[in-house]
Amino acid sequence: MRYSIVIPVYNAKETLRRCVESWLCQTEQDLELILVDDGSTDGSGALCDELAGRSHIRVIHQENSGVSAARNAGIRAACGEFLLFTDSDDYVSPDYLAHMGRFQAETDADLVLCGFHHIYDGADIVKLPGESRVLALSDFREDFLLLYRESFLNMPWNKLYRRNLAGSFDSSLSLGEDLLFNLDYLGKCGCVGILAEPLCYYIQELEGSGTLSSRKRLDRTELARRVCEETEALYEKIWGEACRDGSIFSRYVSEMLDECEKLPADRSLSYIEKIQAIRAYAADPWVKTRGGEARLSLPDYRMLWFFLRRSMPRTVYALCALRRPLVSALHRIRRGGHGKN
Repeated sequence: MRYSIVIPVYNAKETLRRCVESWLCQTEQDLELILVDDGSTDGSGALCDELAGRSHIRVIHQENSGVSAARNAGIRAACGEFLLFTDSDDYVSPDYLAHMGRFQAETDADLVLCGFHHIYDGADIVKLPGESRVLALSDFREDFLLLYRESFLNMPWNKLYRRNLAGSFDSSLSLGEDLLFNLDYLGKCGCVGILAEPLCYYIQELEGSGTLSSRKRLDRTELARRVCEETEALYEKIWGEACRDGSIFSRYVSEMLDECEKLPADRSLSYIEKIQAIRAYAADPWVKTRGGEARLSLPDYRMLWFFLRRSMPRTVYALCALRRPLVSALHRIRRGGHGKN
């Protein structure tokens, strides 16, 4: 068996069949699909068993333990030389495996990553990691920072791994566990291949009015700090010096601004409580001591950061409240231009 594909499944009855079919119609068929039902309650487990009647598919059922535990169960069960992941609400191009496998064979890369289609609120946004190239890890420093800034290193689903080098996902985390898995793996690589083709489809709906308690918001900030610290430590370990251009720290800032952006839609908090939450971000020690290191690519996030660093929470909130309808309008325009997928 050459390829093992791990698909964690939790309450994905509406999308799982599409995901599985996208793998079963691959032009490369030397594969196994491992569906890990993580205690689904919507009938997804029964659908997994139904799909297992077809060739190439195995099913694991476990109590609900989270996506990282589900992926770990799939890794332990995998038999293939190479390992890939897909989320059950996403899908891949028919030639995804053939192109990734061919590129790996031609370059002997330990890790291959590709571009993808980001289907956000129905709009198809193509994400490409620059030109196709292959680099020894010792020469990967600038590309690492570029891919980190552009969020190509976060996820496992646009990558091909050697199974014998793969570690495990930290199931105690709810943020950054995918990136930490990739960083651990990267430290074992001798060669990295980058394929400039959008071969998979990442589905994301526009976020609604979900709630996030103050405790969970603080936890997410602490987790983002840990991810930043571990990324900076790995960078220094591999390349022998600290990251000096602010790329890694900027990710921490972006996580903080992401949380600010969600506040206007959070109906569980009063306006005063939302302002207090933003004020707490402004008082963050790293905002005070490292704020000048941040290098943000999005103009709206640069504006939010400008006012957050100056402890102007009401202005930050007002800008976040204005940004949401603008983003919605942009995606309506994109849907009109590309059609709904």
